[in-house]
Amino acid sequence: MEFQSCFDIIGPIMVGPSSSHTAGVVSIGKFIYEMLGDCPQEANIVFYDSFAETYQGHGTDKALLGGLLGMDTDDQRIKNSLELAKEYGMQYQFEFAEECEYYDHPNITIVTAKCGDYVVKVGGVSLGGGLSKIFLINDKMVDIRLSAGDDLKALARDYQSIEKEFMEAI
Repeated sequence: MEFQSCFDIIGPIMVGPSSSHTAGVVSIGKFIYEMLGDCPQEANIVFYDSFAETYQGHGTDKALLGGLLGMDTDDQRIKNSLELAKEYGMQYQFEFAEECEYYDHPNITIVTAKCGDYVVKVGGVSLGGGLSKIFLINDKMVDIRLSAGDDLKALARDYQSIEKEFMEAI
């Protein structure tokens, strides 16, 4: 079972409209931000299934970019993250697909992000209530539970060796 407390079900204090399509996705983006140590200069974002169908209406695009810019789930600037990403010089593109080959869930994104010489590919799934999970880092399956309020910097630091292995393989 993914939920560990009633607060996982209720969800975090957040910018809405949806805990699964916004709060969980902010955490995925922020995890990537922490892995890179800064906001990426480039990001290729693939939304699958439900995310691909509803990303604009639910603010999934803004939420993910907000996380990539280092924002937390309750940061009011998330609403303006499309414009802020451009101001920060982040080049990003969205792609859409029906099924993810790595994980079976309707709320999946895979992000390939570059900051300086570092490139990271991260797969995340938003599970609801602001809870999300990283299931892929640079083509290695992982199981990292994320919740609003987690120390994402410390969590990301634990997985930066996977990033270094990936860079050495390139």
